[in-house]
This record gives sequence, C-alpha cells and structure tokens, in this order.
Amino acid sequence: MANDGELPEAGALLAEAVAVRDEVEVGELEQQRRRWLSAQLEALICVAETAAGMAVGWQEAVLRCYGIEVAVLPEDRFAQAHARLDTVLPGGGGLADRLERWNESQQVPPEKLLDGFNALTEELRRRTRRLVDLPDGEQIEAEIVSGKPWNAYNWYRGQLKSRIEINTDLPIRSYDLAIMAAHEGYPGHHTEHACKEAHLVGDLGRLEASILLIHTPECLISEGIAEVALVQALGENWARQVAEILRPLTIPFDPEVARVVVDASSTLDNVNVNVAYFAHERGLETDELIGYHRRWALSEEDRARKAVAFITHPFWGAYVPTYSVGHRLVHAYTAHQPENLRRLLTEQLTTADLLNNDTPASPAQAIG
Repeated sequence: MANDGELPEAGALLAEAVAVRDEVEVGELEQQRRRWLSAQLEALICVAETAAGMAVGWQEAVLRCYGIEVAVLPEDRFAQAHARLDTVLPGGGGLADRLERWNESQQVPPEKLLDGFNALTEELRRRTRRLVDLPDGEQIEAEIVSGKPWNAYNWYRGQLKSRIEINTDLPIRSYDLAIMAAHEGYPGHHTEHACKEAHLVGDLGRLEASILLIHTPECLISEGIAEVALVQALGENWARQVAEILRPLTIPFDPEVARVVVDASSTLDNVNVNVAYFAHERGLETDELIGYHRRWALSEEDRARKAVAFITHPFWGAYVPTYSVGHRLVHAYTAHQPENLRRLLTEQLTTADLLNNDTPASPAQAIG
C-alpha cells in the first residue's frame, strides 16, 4: 500500500480485496456478517479490476457489484403508466406537454426550498420514530448547491450527522421535494446511516459499517430503503399529508395528481435502466438515448440530457439500476413483513436476503 498520502495502485487494491475476501471466508464470524462482508468484497474486487484496466462489461458489473441481473423492461409497461397519467393530467394536447405544464405549476419558489424541505423533514422525523429507534443526537442540515450530476445527495459525515445537498440546476417540483426529504433524510439515507452507526458500530463494534462504499450491495439496499421511504413514513395517503405540511408555506401541491404521477414514475424510472443498457451494451449514441428518454419517461429536453449524462457517466453508469430494482425488492421485502424495514435500517442484510425473502442466500436471480 502507498504511504504519505499517495493513492495505492489499482493492482495492489485488487490483491488486497482478494486477500481480505479469502480471510473473511475462513474467519470466525457470525454467518450473516460473513455473508454481508463477502458480498461487499466481491463487489470491491470488480471495482478494483475496472480501476486496473480490466474489461468489465456493464451487465457483468451490475451483477458482481449488486447481485442482480437486469433485463430491459418492455415498453408496454411504460405505455401502461402513460395511460394512468392520461386519466389525471389536466388540459389538452400531447401527454408529455400536459405533464410538463402540470410540473411547471408544481415548482417550488427557490426562496422557499429550504423552508419547505425543513418542514417536511420535521414531520418525517416524527413519523420515522414510529418505525425505528432514532439514536440520540442524530441531526441533518440541508443546503442549496448547483452544478452536480444528481438532484440531491446525502453526505453522511459520521457521528450521526448528515449534510444534504439540494441541486437547483433544474427547477424542483413540490412532490420531488417531499420525495427528497424522505429519500435523503427520514426514513431514508440519513436514518439508515445513523441507525447503523449507532447499533452496528457503537453497540457491536463492527467497524466495517462505518465505511460507506459505492458499487456494493449496500447501495442497492440503501437506495431501495430511500425509494420506499415516503410511503413508509406517511402511508398510502402521503400526498394529502404533504399538502397539509406545505400549505402554510404557500408552496403549490396538487395531491390527487401528484399521487398518480409519483406512482407512475416508479414504473417510468425503469426507462433509466433501459437507457443504461442501450448505452453500455448496445452503444447507442447520446441523441438516440435522449430521444428514447423523452419518449418513454416523458421528460423535457434539459431533464433528459441531465439524466443521460448521469446514466452514461463512467463512474455512475452501473449504479443506475439500484433505484428501480432496489425499490422493487425493498417494497416486496417490507410488504412481506412490515418489521423488515427496521431490519433493513439496523442490520447487515444484502441483496440475497431480499431476493429470497430472508431465506439462505442463493445465486442471483433475474430482475426483469
């Protein structure tokens, strides 16, 4: 390993990851902890191989890093989501134009973003305490940023604290603000990180849980938790409750349409996975990808371009399926047994646990 602040060579990282994986396999560890560590290390081996210049395809990287096989979702599923939107969106004209006009009516004034985010966070924190024991002293702070490839990001700083950045490169709609507050905060990323630091690191001394690693199975678990967070905290009637929270701030929010838009979006999020597949496995050009995104995700030009830039980013490309596939798996896992959300927030579970609904691990299964 390199010293004096120098970055280690990729080959050295690869050798170390393999050695640690082999050590874990023969070590005297609790079975679930060993399974979690082994899955993390298998993913790190893949990342190290890529960094060392070895050829690792997109599908192979998704499988090795996250434990899932991703198939292209048929477009008729997107057409069904379009049909649902068609029943609730006001006005005349094409569906994409109607959605764009409605979205414009739901934009949060920039000067009210933090007030709205903080109001949502306060109520979501209160509701999250019903789902899991929040550790004393946990805290988040939010700030406005620009020039980022993502819409919002949780920087977990340790010691039960998070900094949540809200990117204003594009206008933020009120329903997106509600999703952000739950996804990044309560009971999403911040809640998971704080609970695991308190329990796994503080109580059990599992120092590996103090490191957050990109391109490992814990990311799929984490994004899955965050994707179901709003409904888990506020229930199926979440839209009317969000409307009540935002009304005193005079932030526009149409609960009836927003509920359908968000539900349809959970299907249309799979457009991103299709675009990633077409980009990395079939080599489609940027303009083709943007056109596909605009057609099936009903996205405006600037949002489609930003989405495609993220999807085709050399670092983030393999990460794309963690949102939609993570959502699907965590939703099924928590529906199977509501107490499973608390387990996901506090225990070292991995993709295999979700695929098998808490049965012993088996080879990865196809997610279509």
